[in-house]
Amino acid sequence: MPEVLLTAWGNASRGDDALGPCLLQRLEAWAVSSGIAERFEWVEDFQLQIEHALHLEGKTLALYVDAGQNTPAPYAFSPLSPLKQPWHTTHAMPPESVLAVFEHVSKTPPCPAFILCLKGEDFGIREGLSATAQNHLEAALAFAQILLKKPSPEAWLSLSSPAPL
Repeated sequence: MPEVLLTAWGNASRGDDALGPCLLQRLEAWAVSSGIAERFEWVEDFQLQIEHALHLEGKTLALYVDAGQNTPAPYAFSPLSPLKQPWHTTHAMPPESVLAVFEHVSKTPPCPAFILCLKGEDFGIREGLSATAQNHLEAALAFAQILLKKPSPEAWLSLSSPAPL
């Protein structure tokens, strides 16, 4: 069973909103060629939902990847904590709510979790990333490869931004 969960979400028809899935696909291809892909569970979707909490079962570490408009360039990386009160609708929810749902259902704390948020510029209806977002993707890919080479909460915490997103 894979020990680390990697989850990315975004919409390829909304320009830079596709940054999360693009990074996950590039990262998975790199991990396969590096022979380390079996340590990871790869999950890609348009948005996070309650059911994504099921993927946390048995994991020792989780990484959530998304695009953000107000994110510092080229990306921000920080630890996540479950929300005290899970927030959900029939649509999207933040990763902190996914962690809270897991904690509520399993009656155990979730594994340590982090978010890697890539700065997006253009979220309009269009295919493909903006040139700026493509540069942010390349920087985030190099950083994420470092994370996957040493998948431990301590190592990841040492690389995180001083303040959560």
